[in-house]
Amino acid sequence: QRRVAITTGVEYQRSPVVHYAAVSSIEGSHKMAVMDLMWLPDTIEVARMGVPVENKAQASCQLVTVGIDGNVMFWDIRLQKPAGTGGLGGLGSTTKKERETAKEKFSSIPSTFSHLDLQWKPINVVPLSKLTGPGLHPGVTLSISQQLLIVKSKMQSLVSGNPPLIHRTNSSVSRQRPVEAEGVNTKFFAGTEDGYLIYTDWKAEKDPESGKLVSSKPVYAISTHAGPVHCLLRSPFYNHIFMSVGGWSWSIWKEGESEILQTSRSNVKYTAASWSLTRPGVFYIGKEDGNIDVWDLMDRSHEPSMSQNISSSAVTSLVPYRVSSKQVLLGVGDNFGTLHILEVPWSLRQASPNELHAMSSYFDRECSRIDYYKERDMNRGTAVVDSAPQIPTALETAEEEEERLKKSFNNYLNMEKEFLVKLGLRKEDDPVQLLT
Repeated sequence: QRRVAITTGVEYQRSPVVHYAAVSSIEGSHKMAVMDLMWLPDTIEVARMGVPVENKAQASCQLVTVGIDGNVMFWDIRLQKPAGTGGLGGLGSTTKKERETAKEKFSSIPSTFSHLDLQWKPINVVPLSKLTGPGLHPGVTLSISQQLLIVKSKMQSLVSGNPPLIHRTNSSVSRQRPVEAEGVNTKFFAGTEDGYLIYTDWKAEKDPESGKLVSSKPVYAISTHAGPVHCLLRSPFYNHIFMSVGGWSWSIWKEGESEILQTSRSNVKYTAASWSLTRPGVFYIGKEDGNIDVWDLMDRSHEPSMSQNISSSAVTSLVPYRVSSKQVLLGVGDNFGTLHILEVPWSLRQASPNELHAMSSYFDRECSRIDYYKERDMNRGTAVVDSAPQIPTALETAEEEEERLKKSFNNYLNMEKEFLVKLGLRKEDDPVQLLT
């Protein structure tokens, strides 16, 4: 659409307005702001109670949302089984038809998703429960297993003659009992507004007391950031490596294990992040002061390799795009609503021949180092407990006190001998004059 400015008479092009096609049921939706949304891949579907099943249609029809109310909800855009009147106060069919007619008349919205309007409810709800005490963690962002994001060939869909997704959304969900898909990781990560990283399962578990299926408790909830977790990003090169960004720090994690790398506290809050699409060891961090820090773990891990000022307001979004093997762009959005397009230099887009293997070895070494320190601390704690002096619980007699002191001194003589033998100052068969 073209418009002419009244004051200048200059013709300009107006941005098109995209109207919504359907609104979810108010009663069944989130009670507070929806902070993150992502589509499930076309490889699986989630049935009732979180059971993963194979997606035979090879079309993505489900999405996941997380909100400040502490709930993670799974939605299906296909027609569900009718459940009587629902939605906003039980809208009648006449009111609904009038609403659809008005939408098509004034905004030219097709009726593709009319079956969802004010009737749409989640098929599964997973609360982000606290491990100790009542209440829920306010969710901000999500990250599902990279295993689910494997892109499959669409040749099966083309050969079978299935029409595009837009023509099949009105089809009903199959009423056949779904068969659970094997080997699907149903655990996912969620970042919260209070800086927690939660690892939980969307699949319901059986309560040992009542025998009923209930929502799973989180596997762990770690307070890792001093502020909302803005980003949970999986590495495009390693399925098990992901990064969390929030507050004044960022961390790199390995799924199933603890934190393997964390930056020191920054003077400025971090607000956005993105992995490089071409280099396994490079990622970008957006900051509140409008700067972008470029981290290259092949170069250094204690400080960014370079920093570039982009805007005078906070960086809110970072999205890389690979144009070709010789050009990579980085889209940057700021708090003023301005979009900046940057071109990534050759040194940050061209990976070295062994970088993929080198970074994999680096992450493995960090995990081994952390495991070593954990085992060492555990052994030291056990040794301290074993070597602690035994405090008598009752008043000792003179004979008991003398016996205890003799035993302690003899232990000291034996330790002295072992030490001197290791130094080569005594022989193994040399006698020790113990007190009797």
